[in-house]
Amino acid sequence: MKQMSGFLQDERAWVDFVLSKTALILASVVVITAIYHFAVSMEEVSHQRELDVLSTELLSYIDKAGSSPDEVNITYTFNEEHLSHFQEHSADILISGEYVVINADVDGRSLISAQTPAFRVYPYPPSVLYDDLRSEYGSSGTITEPIRAEHADMIGYLTSRTDEVSFNASERVYIRKTFIYFTDDINVEKIGYVLVYQ
Repeated sequence: MKQMSGFLQDERAWVDFVLSKTALILASVVVITAIYHFAVSMEEVSHQRELDVLSTELLSYIDKAGSSPDEVNITYTFNEEHLSHFQEHSADILISGEYVVINADVDGRSLISAQTPAFRVYPYPPSVLYDDLRSEYGSSGTITEPIRAEHADMIGYLTSRTDEVSFNASERVYIRKTFIYFTDDINVEKIGYVLVYQ
């Protein structure tokens, strides 16, 4: 008991005691904050992976159609299981001739997954493609109406006409491999395009 009374009267001991407890409290706050940020970071990584899975899956269907030697039609529906993670967050799907992007705003942070298709993509339905070609070249580019132009000029024209198009994830996406025919008055040749539309 005598030692305790000496401790109670020693002011330096109290200062050391208070400082050590304060340091322990501050260290605990730092550790808890770090754990919280780690958990939030892991959730963000999980959301990023889900976006990557969605964009890779859509791109694989586009590339599958593009790699076909024949004209094909594919209907793609976004996986509800992957989309369920973004129900309270808006997910924007954007497709252009150069990329497929899925963008989601999660807790004020923008997460983006972008993929580049291996084939030429035109994010409009066939009727728009044929109307564009007919208005520029006077023919639709079908086997019965080949275009009289260099294929590089035609590709440049279609690339200049291709904007970024927004897609609704709750609706079906139609993917169609088609051919555009062109002629030099001697030979008829074709190039493939993948049309992606809703």
